[in-house]
Amino acid sequence: MKRKYAVDVDIGGTLTDGLVSDGEEARSVKVDTTPHDFTVCLFECLKEAGRRVGFEELAAFLEQVAVIRWSTTIATNVLAERKGPRIGLLVSDGHAKDLYREGSSPAFGYLISPENVVAISNPGDEEEVMASVRRLLESGVRRICVSLQGAYEDSSSEMAVRRLVSEQFGDQYLGSVPTLLGSQVCGHPDDATRTHMALINAYVHTPLAMGLFKAEDELITLYRYRRHLYVAHINGGVARVAKTKAVDTVESGPIYGIEACSFFARRYGLDRVITLDVGGTTSKAGLLVAQRPVEVAESDLLGVPLKLPAILLRSVALGGGSVVRVRKGHLELGPESMGAYPGPACYDLGGVNATLTDAFLVAGMLDPERFLDGRRRLSREKAAESLEKHVAKPLNLGIAEAASSVIEAAVGIIERAIRQALASAGFESEGFSIFCFGGNGGNFASLVAQRLGLESAYVFKLGPVLSAFGSSLSSISHVQEEWPYLSVGDNKDRARLSQVVEGAKQRVLRDLEGEGLESEKAQFSVEITLADGGRAQSLRAKPEELEDALARVRGLGAAVAQRVAVRGVSEMPSFEPSPVVLKQQTPSPFGEREVRGEKAILFEWEQLPAGAAMTGPLVLESGTNTCSIPSGWQVTIDGFCNGVIRPAKGGP
Repeated sequence: MKRKYAVDVDIGGTLTDGLVSDGEEARSVKVDTTPHDFTVCLFECLKEAGRRVGFEELAAFLEQVAVIRWSTTIATNVLAERKGPRIGLLVSDGHAKDLYREGSSPAFGYLISPENVVAISNPGDEEEVMASVRRLLESGVRRICVSLQGAYEDSSSEMAVRRLVSEQFGDQYLGSVPTLLGSQVCGHPDDATRTHMALINAYVHTPLAMGLFKAEDELITLYRYRRHLYVAHINGGVARVAKTKAVDTVESGPIYGIEACSFFARRYGLDRVITLDVGGTTSKAGLLVAQRPVEVAESDLLGVPLKLPAILLRSVALGGGSVVRVRKGHLELGPESMGAYPGPACYDLGGVNATLTDAFLVAGMLDPERFLDGRRRLSREKAAESLEKHVAKPLNLGIAEAASSVIEAAVGIIERAIRQALASAGFESEGFSIFCFGGNGGNFASLVAQRLGLESAYVFKLGPVLSAFGSSLSSISHVQEEWPYLSVGDNKDRARLSQVVEGAKQRVLRDLEGEGLESEKAQFSVEITLADGGRAQSLRAKPEELEDALARVRGLGAAVAQRVAVRGVSEMPSFEPSPVVLKQQTPSPFGEREVRGEKAILFEWEQLPAGAAMTGPLVLESGTNTCSIPSGWQVTIDGFCNGVIRPAKGGP
């Protein structure tokens, strides 16, 4: 029997999101994240996904599952919480203090201790190399990086060091020493970038490998699942565990949220979109222009600089679990979060700190009976007590005023993050729409749109699991990047550029074949970043059409091909919703309650017909999704059952 289901799981800091689909219909899932062991919440999500489609036993459900895609925060959390192992680093002589950049590297004291960096003058000198390695091992290091100057052009010295270490500390011995080469992690000519990438990969490798291989092993041994577990990559694709480098997974979940927004931007024909993902622990703002994510030429990872392009994403430590406190008469939110356990005070699981979720509940923006599909009842009494103690009394406010103050402060934090993202890309907010998603995104849509002066905000039926939806659009994908710095106008350089592209394509082919895939079914594309003075542009083409594509841009004159990225894609089961026909219909509310001092009408989100239009104050609710719309705004349900929010006539 052909397997029919695809399951996509996205682990967040507080809640784990899932989406189970059969290609035509999708159902969302939410369970608590278990930071002590992410495989626990993975399997809880799989079990709940099975129950949503009628399977009580996970093994029986997995017999019908064609693909599992997992975007995990393990690597990101290890970096953020600084819980990685002790790493040793071998560098070229004279660079033990700068790690190949001006000034001291931000990696010191974070990814590596200065005393665990050793400079070597002759990588081929066995005595010097082994003395350096023994010195590191004696200091407690059990994983060694080798990142030597100029290894982008010639990696033979790094390879020689690894051979020496492997001969002395082979895999067959208990004292084996894993050795990681910068040239194999990142093919970039900048020595600092290559070194930082190697350190990041080594820092998160062990905890990530333990989690991923444990999950795959349990799927095979406990449930006899005979297909691969696929892991989300930051390039927007997935790959099996054995073909994944640790650094590939960092921030992959948020990237899938951006990919989901790109899907809807194309469907709506919107060219300028702000993306806002508000979860339980963090909020992330990104930008789409011409329906594609805006990228920055150089990026950083939690403060570690990288001369690598990346999708623009501004993160702030603000989410539903963010702790609220008053210091010196000022209200503060985060960065501390209460997570899934003990969680906000309203969870009534022992948490006593006031949080943003407590403020939403007291303000009427959440239904205490419907949280997590009714699996957890929220205590408004506990929320009110925590707000009174930590906010109302210190600021001499009533409890309702305290809740509104917390919400307004949160809106202000998000507004600043979005304006920073816009400014960094050279934009103002005018002409943009905003897509709000994540577990708490819907409750911010109207408020943030009003602050930014936007004409439209979008909230999504799949909003709480939109990153998992983005995962459901993904395919197996491998990318090989090179930085050749070759002149497009020079015939010899152009010939070398073709060789670089072909070499990258062959490496991608090997990766795809390593997945057990038929390479002739793969689709290939190449992206080249061209620079001419202060101008830069990206050229995209199929490898066989590259020469014609380059001919069309030779007007750049002395254009240089800085970066080459060859991508190979193999399609896999996906879910793409189709819109239904809109009809003007009058929706029926199911109740009312006070929301921030206004009597709001309540509507069952999933029961609203496409074409229904309503004017605030109102609340759209489902088992995992809430969107509060104040007076002065109206919402229309579109063909995807998403909400399109605009100012009402005479509104703000």
